[in-house]
Amino acid sequence: MVANTRGGPKRRGPATRYGADATGVRPLILSRKILLMTSSLWGARGALQRCAGIVLTLATIVSLLTPAQAISATAPPIVSVDVSGNVHVPTATIMNVVAAKPGQPYDPKVVQADLQRIFALGYFADQAAPLIRQRPGGIAITYRVIENPVITKVNFQGNTHVPADTLLALMDTSVGQVLNTNTMRQDFLKINSYYDRIGYAGQLPSHVTNLDINSQSGAVTLDIKEGLTITAVNIAGDPVLPAALIRPVLNVKPGVEYSDALRDKDYQALQTLYQDKFNLILGGFEGGIDATTVDPKAGTAAVTYDIYVARVGLVQITGNTKTKDQVIRRQLALQPGQIVTKAGVQRDLERLNNTQFFSKVDVNPKPCPDEMQKKDPGCVVLDWVVVEQKTAQASIGAGYSGGITGQGLYGTIGYNDNNLHGTGNGASFQFERGARSYVTQASVTIPYVGNSAKSQRYSFGATIFANGNTYFYPVYTTAVGNAATDPTQPVPVTLLPSNNAALLNGVVATSTAKTAGISLQVGRRMSETLLAQIGVNAENVTNSTTVPSPFFFQSSQPNIIIGPTPGPLSNLTANTGSFGIQASSIANINTGQPYRLNSLSFSLGSIAAATLDDIFNPRRGQTVSFSETVSTPSIGSNFSFTQSTLDATKFFPILKDSTFGVHGQVRASTGAIPPSALFTFSDQNLRGYDSVYYGTDTVLGQIELRKPVTADRKFSVAVFADEGGWRVRGAAPLLDPYTNRIIGFPGNWSYLGDVGFGLRFDVPQLGLHTIRIDFAKGTNGNHTSFGIGQSF
Repeated sequence: MVANTRGGPKRRGPATRYGADATGVRPLILSRKILLMTSSLWGARGALQRCAGIVLTLATIVSLLTPAQAISATAPPIVSVDVSGNVHVPTATIMNVVAAKPGQPYDPKVVQADLQRIFALGYFADQAAPLIRQRPGGIAITYRVIENPVITKVNFQGNTHVPADTLLALMDTSVGQVLNTNTMRQDFLKINSYYDRIGYAGQLPSHVTNLDINSQSGAVTLDIKEGLTITAVNIAGDPVLPAALIRPVLNVKPGVEYSDALRDKDYQALQTLYQDKFNLILGGFEGGIDATTVDPKAGTAAVTYDIYVARVGLVQITGNTKTKDQVIRRQLALQPGQIVTKAGVQRDLERLNNTQFFSKVDVNPKPCPDEMQKKDPGCVVLDWVVVEQKTAQASIGAGYSGGITGQGLYGTIGYNDNNLHGTGNGASFQFERGARSYVTQASVTIPYVGNSAKSQRYSFGATIFANGNTYFYPVYTTAVGNAATDPTQPVPVTLLPSNNAALLNGVVATSTAKTAGISLQVGRRMSETLLAQIGVNAENVTNSTTVPSPFFFQSSQPNIIIGPTPGPLSNLTANTGSFGIQASSIANINTGQPYRLNSLSFSLGSIAAATLDDIFNPRRGQTVSFSETVSTPSIGSNFSFTQSTLDATKFFPILKDSTFGVHGQVRASTGAIPPSALFTFSDQNLRGYDSVYYGTDTVLGQIELRKPVTADRKFSVAVFADEGGWRVRGAAPLLDPYTNRIIGFPGNWSYLGDVGFGLRFDVPQLGLHTIRIDFAKGTNGNHTSFGIGQSF
């Protein structure tokens, strides 16, 4: 994700051409002197050439001491000019550069200049002194040349990486031509330039180290030195990884000729080593020949690689107009000076996405400013680019539902913002009022208290609430005749339907439940992934179930847990625990009087935003939490009980884009619990059933396979299985009030399971994540459940 900050590997230091002249052009080894040294042709004629040279030199000195007017007045004219010794080079080619012409006065300086121009043609190994002979009427000049051999073959030695055919194709010199030193010199330049282009630049004065010409056969051999031979590989910079782990993956090794191509391969190899094996990012890489170790004679040198792991130099935030910078920065674990890892960048990306403040989050790594790069070539600027989205929602609505199961006329209004004024704090308000229910609730959350590093370890939340519900239930009686309707006689009734009981028309039981109080939570982040919380809850609870006079409840009724009609007794035989069970674990508060329910809670668990890649639709990660709630008279409560919950989830990415999730939960309690605090299972947990199941102790296991259908993962399908168990601790067998027959054992564990499939929709336009529709088959038949958010 983070590339080399300079766009690729660098050479170590300036590109120095060792042994080059001031102009940077490599001096050529090919010269007249070498040709004389390497060919026996010229050795046999050396004495003659030296004598001719001496004669020509003396003539030149005399001419320089003679005034020009004297020369022109006394010098004889030239009567002829010709050339001898050329076998393959046309005479016309030579005569084109000769300045001495018949009819001109003889001038030794002109002859000397002609010799230089003839040699400059490049076809000749050397020249003998010209023959200057007296003829009737003037001077005859004959220039004598010694041709280079005709090339019969071109050989290369020492080229291990570049084929001979490639080198030969670069040259204008070819078989069948007279060797031309000018052409050969240009060929050397082309060969050197080619080696420079393929990564051997800056190592040698010339990659052609010697030229050998066989004058007998005409074979030409070029000795090639492609690069300096590596004697050692040094690792420097800030590699973090030890050199013993780095050297084995490199292509440069002692005994190998160095080239930039090898260095480029090493750059790729280092990227793979750092990213794939160690989850690190290569921030800077400079490498090449160490100039202080070059041995030109031996053709060797050491290689030094300066390797820098990527470290955060600066963190920039762009794109935010509402959300304050500090709100974003506190989500970022990668801070200046820290080593950048792919996993670290991904986790920070997930944290920002999980805030739900932004519709899009990207990170653009950039090179640090030059002054920072000089201190740390691995320095990287992490530029976080965010696109904000609406975080506030307001709602208003009204409705009506009639009949014994309805709520009557009701209206609702609410407001919620999880990024209040860009501070990252949350606030919400909900008010609902109907003929049979009311909800009033206001809450505030401060996930990070203060601005200092110490204070930001803490979080705070508070909720004030006042809720109430009223439900109506049909009643039954065994009284017959006028006794059932005589207003002067007490009539026993029950909520339990039976073959022995008759429904009383026009008579219903009224069940009400009210609660009002406040809850506070203070949390502390123990680490980036672990959160501890302490909570305080203080509330008044009131329960009442009554029937109009002269009717009265017989037996132990109505210590029931109220719920929507047909409600608590509709499937009593399934042992839901929703009837007025006689149990030491359930406190009887069905008196209409308020009871004080105070409790302290402690929890320790995973921070989902840090352990899941997506808190709404996770594909990988896990959460584990444990909570304990204690209510005791010592803190002003009318109850004495404890409740413990252990919950764990794990998500595995499988196939190409699917997710397999596992969820387990265990809940247990001690003491006498008010009915409103019992644990429950609804169709959000056991999706194949439409009833609510109550217990003092429960277990739940769920598995689910989720597969996206669309590329944006906003529509997916799922298959699942649920299994739940519950019991009411210490409960006596449940009796039919008319027959005293046992109809249930709520004190025993009961289990239900289901299997099914579901559809998942994301509607970000409405601020909704995962609208869930599940179709499940349970023991009692099929059921369709709806929900907001994943089941776990």
